Amino acid sequence: MLLMLLPAMAQIDNRIIADDKEINKADTQKIGLHIQAMPYMRNTEYFNDIELGRTLFGYQLHPSIFIKPHANVDLLVGVFARNDFGGKTPFTRVLPTFTVKVQTTNELQFLFGTIEGALSHRLIEPLFNINAAIERRVENGFQFKKENEKGFYDVWINWEQFIERGDPFKERFTAGFNLTPRLLHTKNKSSVYLSTQFTAHHKGGQIDNDTTNMEMVLNGAIGLIGRKELSGRLKHIEGNIFFVGYAEQTQSGYYAYRNGNGLFANLSAGITNITMMISYWQGHQFISPRGTQLYQSVSLDKPGFLSNKRELFFLRLLYQKKIYENLYLDARFEPVYDLRGSVLDYAYSLYFTYRHSFGIARIKNY
Repeated sequence: MLLMLLPAMAQIDNRIIADDKEINKADTQKIGLHIQAMPYMRNTEYFNDIELGRTLFGYQLHPSIFIKPHANVDLLVGVFARNDFGGKTPFTRVLPTFTVKVQTTNELQFLFGTIEGALSHRLIEPLFNINAAIERRVENGFQFKKENEKGFYDVWINWEQFIERGDPFKERFTAGFNLTPRLLHTKNKSSVYLSTQFTAHHKGGQIDNDTTNMEMVLNGAIGLIGRKELSGRLKHIEGNIFFVGYAEQTQSGYYAYRNGNGLFANLSAGITNITMMISYWQGHQFISPRGTQLYQSVSLDKPGFLSNKRELFFLRLLYQKKIYENLYLDARFEPVYDLRGSVLDYAYSLYFTYRHSFGIARIKNY
């Protein structure tokens, strides 16, 4: 799998809990079943003024029937279900899914319908919420992707709210891109990447009856990533630094600040299945509608509370392992210290991911 061959090219390797749809080319001209399941437990012991702690504990199940009429074409029809233990209903969300995925001869992939969203975009946490793997996993729209040893490229639009004429609410969508080409690769397995990341969050439309103001919020980041692969017990070292920006292009009146910025830096080392990482965040009037709340200057849980400047220091410990064929474990412990508020918080997470595709019947040619 490509997962085992390429570096993450981001601040944390989230590919175990991402949503890549891979169908074996050996199943060409077959109809079969694609199964994806993820039991999860994420607990944030946060007592700061920006985000209070919570527990997400449950499982996701996403079975799909696939049709593979060509080696480079996949059609998937399925149902996504999320169950949070102890919830008010048997399932928190149940959604139909449909994907057309086409790969060209130059490795470019096009997806229409249910795309490879959430953490598959590989955006840094200030731009995209780590909890999206649990709470906003299903994205629908279209997507262009390309990944090989020379880089990672992802351009997409996620259409979140459709409207009819006269609806009492506005349409919503999020669009974005992650362009991370490799600039340098040496014989001693050292690589340098340039990463340009962007999201646009829109709320608007012309045919609704919602009289509230429209919104257009832009977030972007540009950074350098350096990585060296090693052959001993120490498998790799990686460092990256990103300059991050925020701007509201409308005058909605919903946001405390119209623009802001931040600096995000990470240094990590991998020892077999364990990755140790330190991260530093410095933000000024930073807001991101799809970003991880902890990095922002506006409180999620205390309305009206603002923190003009944010300065955070993270110590992260990740254990990621392939347990059996198609079954993966991802465990994390992440203390975070608010240098300005003098508050020490922590989070811990446990994810199991199972992915498997197998053909059932051959497509008949008439």
